[in-house]
Parts: sequence; structure tokens; C-alpha cells
Amino acid sequence: MYRPLFIKWQDKNNTGIEIIDEQHRGIVSIINSFYFLIEKSVNDKALCISISETIKKYSHIHFLSEERLLKAAKYPDIEKHIAIHRSLTKETERIEHAAINDNDPMLLLQFMKKWWLEHINDQDMLYAPCLREYEKNADD
Repeated sequence: MYRPLFIKWQDKNNTGIEIIDEQHRGIVSIINSFYFLIEKSVNDKALCISISETIKKYSHIHFLSEERLLKAAKYPDIEKHIAIHRSLTKETERIEHAAINDNDPMLLLQFMKKWWLEHINDQDMLYAPCLREYEKNADD
């Protein structure tokens, strides 16, 4: 059965921090584009490498944005959250290499889906109240 989207964005994925939500949707869009091409049988190592590089670069921008906001908001668990970012980055590289070596882009795609949805809905929701409060006070 053909599904045009691998990940459907839902309201429950929103943190309530506009730039963070926009970046999350951007990453999900890249993952969905990767899925679409695989479904259309565009399955080669160059594509896997290109998509992976795009996600890694965009993730770096996103993590930097998130970490700057967490620092400004004085989020108490910032070091733990930064460590999670570093761990996810390393794991992405490991999975990317396995996907390329095995010529199995679905391995990378499934990891990215699990990673992003769990990270957004578990880890990022922990800091969301702190950042929403920070943004509210910054507007006053």
C-alpha cells in the first residue's frame, strides 16, 4: 500500500515554541521526501548519502538553535539535553554507514522516524514549558 508520507505531523508534536516547531517540521519534511523517493524506487547510495548529509546539517542548525534557547531560558537540564543531541548525532552516523554499506536506505529512514518522533515527543516536551515561560517573559 502506497502512503505519500512516512510521518504525518500531528498537533501533539508541537512544543509551542514557534522556531523549534518549524525546524521539527522541516526535518520531518526531509524524512518524508526521502521516503517518497524510496517508494518511487529511487534507491541508490548517492541518494542515501545526500539525504543523510542534509538531515545532519539541518539537525546541527536545529540543535544549535535549541541549545541557545535552552541556555537563554536557563533550562536546568541543559547539559543532559545537549548530551542527548551528541548521542543522537553519533548514532545517526553509525546507522548511515550501515545503511550505505548494506544498500538499505530503509534502515536509515526507520531510524530517523523513530529518533525524531521520540526525541520531539519525549525529550523536547520536557523543556517546552521552560521555553514557553521564557518566551512569554521575554515579550513582556
